[in-house]
Amino acid sequence: MSTKRSRRDRPLLSSSEEEDHQAKWIEGCPVLLGKNIDLASFTFNAPSFYIEDLFSTMGSILTLHDKVYPSIVKDFYKKMVFSPGTGILCLVWNKRIKITQELIRSILHLEDGGIILYTTKTILHLEEYNSVEACRRVTGKHFNNPARLSTNQLTLTCRVFHNIITHIIVPRKGHLDEVNHYDVFLLDSILIGQKLDFSYVMLHHMDLVLSGTRTKALPYGMIFTKKFQYFEISFRDSVSILPKATDTINTSTLKCMKIFKEDGQWVAKSNGFDDESGPSTLSFEDGKEMDDDEDEPPPRPRSQRPSSSTSEFTKDHFNLLNGRIDSLTSSVEGLHNTAEDLHHTIGTLQHSIDGMTSLLHALHSRLAPCSLRILYRKTSLSHSSFSLCVF
Repeated sequence: MSTKRSRRDRPLLSSSEEEDHQAKWIEGCPVLLGKNIDLASFTFNAPSFYIEDLFSTMGSILTLHDKVYPSIVKDFYKKMVFSPGTGILCLVWNKRIKITQELIRSILHLEDGGIILYTTKTILHLEEYNSVEACRRVTGKHFNNPARLSTNQLTLTCRVFHNIITHIIVPRKGHLDEVNHYDVFLLDSILIGQKLDFSYVMLHHMDLVLSGTRTKALPYGMIFTKKFQYFEISFRDSVSILPKATDTINTSTLKCMKIFKEDGQWVAKSNGFDDESGPSTLSFEDGKEMDDDEDEPPPRPRSQRPSSSTSEFTKDHFNLLNGRIDSLTSSVEGLHNTAEDLHHTIGTLQHSIDGMTSLLHALHSRLAPCSLRILYRKTSLSHSSFSLCVF
């Protein structure tokens, strides 16, 4: 039985040697910036995933796009002390920081309440939670004895959700194609609309960095920026990292996951579909993908196969190119619609200008007689004065 204990169960930094070791380990860890979601991209191009509806309780976490300050984040993790009943205490640049569930909900606009649960490896034992049924919902298959899954066993929708979970909710580094028991719980909760307390999840996921089970990176980079701004931590002289285009999850991300749209439906361009679960779940043999061409002849003996993988390479890149063409087509259609809207707006403005011109002409026509009468009166007065001088 493992004797590892969480950092909170041991005396905090019992010696300078332990402190130095912990600090060096954290200093060498990369900071995970986190990702954001282009909700409009999914709403207009992939509404069948219901991203905005199913993740509506997550507040502004989905749309963060802030600079990240790795040195300050690492300094925080080096000095943080976690207490289950209190939260996280830390001293950053001589400022005392206390992060609680309430504060996280306030900063990130998360909804209050929900199931309070966080674990990493163990099977979950909860009332009204059936792991067998949960696996069935997220994979589309029946499991008598659920074991650790991989993303290729998930339904198409859950693959996309798992990408969001592992980059935003419980970000981690390493084999993101592995689906642990807690991932299944999160996926199932999102699917059935079960409310979760994400502030609790985030606090305990940060504590995981200092626990006996070491993570491979420091999570929540962009979220930390929001927290530092709340506590008015100065970013002066601190190196920052800007999120890249690849840090946004959108329909282009689906294409990178080899998920494409065919005949109005999103399907996985994979090597062979499982007949039982449909095109949203892939069929695998010996842990590797099968070829997706039904009419493809049986593979030749190993001695007759070429040494290069040119055909497979070409097929994958053709799928990617096809996806990019679809994306460009959507962009061109969007530009065309924008041009039509602009043309309509210009026409409306021209109509308004014509109307104003007509109004000015009408006003000028009405003012012209008045101008003549005024001129006539001035002329009459001048004649009267002249006559008065003569007589």
